[in-house]
Amino acid sequence: MVKKKFSLFMAMCMILSTLVFCVSPLTAKADDRIKDMVEDMTTQEKVAQMLMPSFRYWGEGDEKEGVTEINDAIRATLNKYSFGGVIVFAQNCQNAKQTTALINSMQKANLAGGAQSALLVSIDQEGGYITRLNTGTAMPGNMAIGATGDTENAYRAANIIGNELAVQGINVDFAPVMDVNNNPANPIIGVRSFSDDPNVVEKFGAKYIEGLHNNGVMAALKHFPGHGDTNTDSHTGLPTIDKTYDELKKMELIPFAGVAKNADFIMTAHIQYPKIESQTYISKSTGEEIYLPATLSKTILTDILRNDMGFSGVVVTDAMDMAAIAEHFSKMDSTRLAINAGTDMILMPVDLSTPAGLINLDKYIDGVVEQVNNGAISTARVDESVYRILKMKAKYGLMHDDSLNVMKKASRITPSEVLAQATVGSKAHHDVEWDIAVDAITAVKNDNAFPITSDKKVVVLYPAENQANSILYGMEKLKNSKVNINSDNIVAVCTKDMAEDGILAATEGADVVIMISATYSANFKNQELANKLVAKTHERGKKFILLSAHLPYDVSMCPEADGIIACYCGKGMAELPTGKSDSKQYNPNIPAAIYTLFGGSNPTGKLPVKIN
Repeated sequence: MVKKKFSLFMAMCMILSTLVFCVSPLTAKADDRIKDMVEDMTTQEKVAQMLMPSFRYWGEGDEKEGVTEINDAIRATLNKYSFGGVIVFAQNCQNAKQTTALINSMQKANLAGGAQSALLVSIDQEGGYITRLNTGTAMPGNMAIGATGDTENAYRAANIIGNELAVQGINVDFAPVMDVNNNPANPIIGVRSFSDDPNVVEKFGAKYIEGLHNNGVMAALKHFPGHGDTNTDSHTGLPTIDKTYDELKKMELIPFAGVAKNADFIMTAHIQYPKIESQTYISKSTGEEIYLPATLSKTILTDILRNDMGFSGVVVTDAMDMAAIAEHFSKMDSTRLAINAGTDMILMPVDLSTPAGLINLDKYIDGVVEQVNNGAISTARVDESVYRILKMKAKYGLMHDDSLNVMKKASRITPSEVLAQATVGSKAHHDVEWDIAVDAITAVKNDNAFPITSDKKVVVLYPAENQANSILYGMEKLKNSKVNINSDNIVAVCTKDMAEDGILAATEGADVVIMISATYSANFKNQELANKLVAKTHERGKKFILLSAHLPYDVSMCPEADGIIACYCGKGMAELPTGKSDSKQYNPNIPAAIYTLFGGSNPTGKLPVKIN
């Protein structure tokens, strides 16, 4: 096994972040003052506090670029409206120094406009398959962590993710994913889930929350009440789950119910549940009657989440520009329904990538204000939401009046360009990342196929061009670990645009054929090819190994393989790591699998999902 590494730097970070959470509850006096603040706010100020827009791009057509520093128009918008928060994406986060500077400039613009609280700055930094930072430590991802069988690895991964976010000024992570991947055909959750067992998801999710909290970063569970049993991606369509409330309580709701009281945010799912929510709406695009999705359902957000489960934190929508909402509902209707249903924050309601988009934002806010003033949106609901948001900010030291803060500014991790450059993607962090990735590697079958000795001629077939660097990095790790390999005997072949005959011919003369398979649902695209390769390899009396790089359902597609191994994230590497602070973020999963196959470690992972 790879020895677990720890460092003085990590110890200091843990001491610092432990101090962060030695805090007392909000005092009655501070609570009353926050309520008074809400009462004194204008309706426009309340509405702005309930919004979390993105400034992801700026420009149109060929001039459209990611926003890496705010321009005058964006600065003026942040001055004008005291938004509750913003969300940042990969287009905003090129490296640690730049990201820290960008977020600092957003906070300054918000403060200059007279805001009484700092911005919530959120990001989808789940680890593994879904990450937004371009530099830093990706971590192997939830399903890989689940495969280790050790919940402490969820804490270790989230502790590092949280630390890297905090030093850059990001205070909300839209993570962990608490969806149970109980439908293998699910096109959007997959390896983002810890397991298809709800109790496993609950346990690992709880430790993940602890890791974020250890750095003063807020956790947002997603996607309530569960996105694991869908056949449709809500980014591109409106999914339906045809289950009763009782059925959800036996599966999807178990993880949420188990950790809801420790979570700061819960993100809603744009999914229809016709056996739970009976209210319908006429789709603006199809003219068909559709059921209100969970994001807009009072039954789901208030009756179930608030009343039955006792969640007292902030409810935030998934992005409102996703097709599941945007294609079927008008902006005013979706906002009205969401707020009245129990939503506290509206995520990405308007595209703000152009001056016209900023004008549309003005119109949008005016429209929401009008709905509050005329009673279409409940004033009591708005006040309740703004109070929750400000109370959450006070808990994490984000009120500008420090006397209102539970967590005092002096005890928080203060964002710093210098600290960010030293922390984000540090060797200590990458060492932990590597340990977890290696622990996750799962040997499903091994008929004397591995470890592969240095005298064997090996052909590695890989489907994506950037996986070449993953293979090379695995070899580099082997050499650094003094494992005896012969690079001259190892040939890597990208099969992306190759005909089947060419792929079969590429394996001639190999003692061992390794085929990397990356499947993203239970549908296997390469099953026929894999079995032909097995047959051809066996005709020569040689060994065939299937490396399941992403969802492990494909481990069943060629049972005659001599070796089958799984690593749980098929993302390649844009470049080989340089060891510098601005080195591109990379996923360690495929390198860890290569490392294991050639004798770098003994695989101990277990499949976290059931395989037919």
